[in-house]
Amino acid sequence: MKAAVVRKLISELEAEINNGGFDQFFFNSAGDKTAEAIAALQAVGALHTAKLVRVAAAKFPGGMPPTNRRKRQKLLSESVSPESDAFEDDDAAFLEYRDDLETLAAKYAV
Repeated sequence: MKAAVVRKLISELEAEINNGGFDQFFFNSAGDKTAEAIAALQAVGALHTAKLVRVAAAKFPGGMPPTNRRKRQKLLSESVSPESDAFEDDDAAFLEYRDDLETLAAKYAV
């Protein structure tokens, strides 16, 4: 995966979660690339954060949110997070920042 793509995926993930948690990440277009974001985190060595995203994604049927935004939004509102609180623990764990995402992404090169 190209370094610019890795940095963009991680930056979008981080921006969405910092602004509105995993619920917002999955609701918005950044959630289209959940699997790619996990792969980007793994590529830079942010293994703890990759695990957190996998755990949050696993709340969707089939263990991963649909890449189609409308389908994902429908699942969020109907079953995954109807009260927008299904990801509270995941949000808190992400915001601990055990992985220095900015430094790891900046050091990543293919």
